[in-house]
Amino acid sequence: MAQLKIGDLYELLRQAPGRRDLEQDGIRLVYDGTVLHMSTADAPDSVIDRADTCGFTTEPWEVTAYRASITSTEVWLRILNSEHGDHLIDVSPFWASAPAAITFTAGGHTAAFPVIACPTAPADRRP
Repeated sequence: MAQLKIGDLYELLRQAPGRRDLEQDGIRLVYDGTVLHMSTADAPDSVIDRADTCGFTTEPWEVTAYRASITSTEVWLRILNSEHGDHLIDVSPFWASAPAAITFTAGGHTAAFPVIACPTAPADRRP
């Protein structure tokens, strides 16, 4: 799990390219223990933007989410950001069962979306 300020995650996700600008669907999020990096499935080594994490830390993880999931999360965050921009939000992969999902949790609300790839999930739980 990565914890970020709601406003920082909102600004990060706003930098994601539009679906028409991608050759293959997928926004890649990589958490290294201190920073959440964003790239695309098209160019996984080209970091588009990054946001520093704060609060609780966990082991590093990586997930490639559908672009539509990022758009849905961005809409939700726009509302949260206007009221609670400095509050923390949890971002984490979830693999209790296949397929894996990415979850965003803040203010008692959780949004969860299936993912394209989650290389850090156990082998039997990967999409």
